Formats: sequence, structure tokens, C-alpha cells
Amino acid sequence: MMRRVAVALSLLLGTLVGLTAPAQAVTTCKETGEGCAVGMVGPGGGVVFYDAGSQQWWGRFLEARMEPKAFGSNWGPRESLYIDGQDGLSISMLRLRSMQIGMGAKNTQLMLEKFGAASIAGKIQSGWSIPSVDELDALYNYWKLGGAGRFYRGVIWSSSEQSATFAWYQQFQDGTKFTDANGIIRGLSGNKDLVMSPYHQGSFASQKFGVVSVRAFPAGAGTTPRPVVVSSVRQNAQCSAGVSCAVGDIGPGGGVVFYDAGSTQSWGRYLEAAPASCEIAGVPFKPVGGVQGIHALQIDRVRAKAIGMGRANTDLIVQKYGATRSHAAALVRSQACNGLTDWFLPSSGELNLAWRVLAQNRVNREPTPVGGFDIGYYWTSSDYNGTEAWTQYFNDGQQFDRVQTLSANKQAPYRTFKVRGVRAFG
Repeated sequence: MMRRVAVALSLLLGTLVGLTAPAQAVTTCKETGEGCAVGMVGPGGGVVFYDAGSQQWWGRFLEARMEPKAFGSNWGPRESLYIDGQDGLSISMLRLRSMQIGMGAKNTQLMLEKFGAASIAGKIQSGWSIPSVDELDALYNYWKLGGAGRFYRGVIWSSSEQSATFAWYQQFQDGTKFTDANGIIRGLSGNKDLVMSPYHQGSFASQKFGVVSVRAFPAGAGTTPRPVVVSSVRQNAQCSAGVSCAVGDIGPGGGVVFYDAGSTQSWGRYLEAAPASCEIAGVPFKPVGGVQGIHALQIDRVRAKAIGMGRANTDLIVQKYGATRSHAAALVRSQACNGLTDWFLPSSGELNLAWRVLAQNRVNREPTPVGGFDIGYYWTSSDYNGTEAWTQYFNDGQQFDRVQTLSANKQAPYRTFKVRGVRAFG
């Protein structure tokens, strides 16, 4: 079960539930982006929810609006959007790339070219796009952190394809990103042609799919980047010394560097995943009887998902549940992996990065060639609601909440929950 406590949704289908708009939301941005800020009204009339900080290949700002006329629409036919070798990439790499910020417009254009009016891309106004997974998640986080706008608190489609028959969508009640593939919903062979989400036992009822459209501005220019995937690792004396690293280098702790922030942040610059020899299996997020809740407020739980929050989350969990008890954060914090003791339980954002970069070359159901990750669930340090915490499903990247006192699935397949430490340096 993805939630032990049912999510109470008193939804009138099609109802949009919003938060109070900040004062600046009445100010309209210029198409050039001059003077624009998150929370303003975009030049297309949507709410600006994302600022990349500088001009990117796709633009700089993203604005969003609901599409009531597309409410209850299916994603499209159960056919692959891609063909092998398109843009010089394999299908799996194309699908991985489709998840990134800036890819909504390209995804939507492909949907229009291949499926036309048979997809949701044909149901929105020209010049707007169906958001990618990361664009949709950025909107969710913006909104849950108190941003302006009126958005549906149910399930919303992204434009990112997971397989020929499944597409990604997000639950705007709690932020879960689903595809329902790979046996998560038993007997379900696809979701692209559905107008209502499948029933999630113990979680939420079947709901009509909502549609958000996004728009990037000012116009970007440049080449669509390839996704960063590590297929082999390399020894780098500079990285081993903790000085200068590239993604894919062996880090000072003997693991693989999977993230480079580009410059030093408050938490460091690089993230390194511990080697498989330091993996821990079959432990809960918190001990039975532990106090309930790491974060009292939802806004703090949303912040705890971000890149750079893993160490702070781990410290807080250990303070709450103790440093000597058998739970994920304490065991990672106390382990001496390759002689280092500064490992922590990654946030959901950090572990999601590790999945994308390190877990894309799996053969069948074997551990990943880089990193040795299992196909099952790994704990993050991000609290979901006090009784559950976020996990990463390393089979396909879906993130689910799991009851914090569990150490394995309660129903088949009976896989133990794993823990893989991460460390920040630089």
C-alpha cells in the first residue's frame, strides 16, 4: 500500500483549489523577461512559477495555467512517441531526456506531430505546452510553498512518456509522481488512454485527469542537451582528493559522483553515492514507538525534498529518533564507509538524481552496472506526513510514500527496503 492513511479528497471533479496570491501576482511580466519574477503574471496570462536564474536553451521563465476544457482527457494512444535513434539517442535516453526542465515544448510538439488531436497536446492553445515531469514538479513545489494560482488538487498529466503504454503524471494533493507501470497497479498494461487515474488502494480514489499548460519565455536558442547518464566510472586523482570532480568520477569515499552543482553551495558542491558494499537492507525509516513527525508543517516537508537537504534532514531525524537505535538515518550516519563517517540519508530530490544518472543501464532485473542498485525501494530522508516517508523505486524512478516503521513491502513482491548513503563535499 502506498499510504496507510487514506488521503481525504473531497473533490468536486473539475474544481480548482488555490492558495492566496501574493501582492506581486497582479504585475504582468514582459515577454523579454525584463523585471520578471516568480509569482507575477506571465505575458501569456499564467502565473510565473519558475526562474532558471539566467537564459537557458529553452528560455528562462515558465508560466502555467489550468486547462479546464481538457479536464478528463486521456494522454494519447498506447503507442511510443519515439523511435530508436531519434536525435541520435536510444528510446530509453529520449524518455529520460523528456523529463527535464525545458522539455515540455519539445515533448508537446512531438505529440502533435505523431498523435494530433488524439492526444492532450491537441487540446491546448497554440504556443502553450504540456509540462515535462520536472516542470510539473516545479509547479507543484512552487504552489505548495505558498505560490499564487489556482490548480487542481487531483492527478495532472505530464508530457513525459515512461514507456510505449505508460506516461508520467503527478498527484497535486501530495506531490507523488506516478506512471503505475511495472506492476505498481497489478494487471494494468498502460495508462495513456485513460481519462481517470487507477484506484490506489489505501491512498486515493480514481480521479479524472487534469491538464496544466506551461509556456517558456523569452524565446530560447541552442541545442537540446543530452541527459547525463553514467555508463562507466573513472579514477581521477583530483576528485579522490576532493578538489575537482566530474559526474562519473570515483569520489573520495569510493563511491560515484552523481551531481555537480557547478559552484559551491551552502551544502557543498558534489554529491557522491556510497559504494554497494556499504548498502544497508531491511531497516525502517524510524523505530517503532518513535515520536511522530520530523516536520510539523507541510511547507517544511516540501522544502525537505530539495537537493542539498539530505544532510540537514538526517541530522534532524537522528535528533528525533536517537543515534543508537536501528533506523535508516542513524545507521547511515554511524557507518564508516571506506573510512569516512560523513554519509547521510539523501533527500528525495538527491536520490532521484542518483536514479537518473546511475540506474539507466540495468540489464533485465540485475543490479545496475554502475552503483549496484537493486530494482526495489530505497529510503530517502524526506518525511511525507509524519507516519510515512518518501522512497525511490529504482526499477523505474517512481517515488512513493511508505509507512516509516516498515522494513519491507507488506505484500508481494516482498522486497526489503534499502538504504544507500550519500555524502556532499567540495
